[in-house]
Amino acid sequence: MRYKIIRILEPDFGCEGRPDGYEQVDDVIVEDEKGHQKTLQFKDQELYDRHLDEGDYIEM
Repeated sequence: MRYKIIRILEPDFGCEGRPDGYEQVDDVIVEDEKGHQKTLQFKDQELYDRHLDEGDYIEM
């Protein structure tokens, strides 16, 4: 199924910063061709490696 990335939500660690050894996971809100939305989780680095951003389409 094809999904459009609507929003990418990254965790906010505030002034403490990211914990040592933490691999960031982002919530990615996607919408299918019928307009149904759901939230998926992707490792932040995977989004960068695949050059995915808001407005892009992904196949799953």
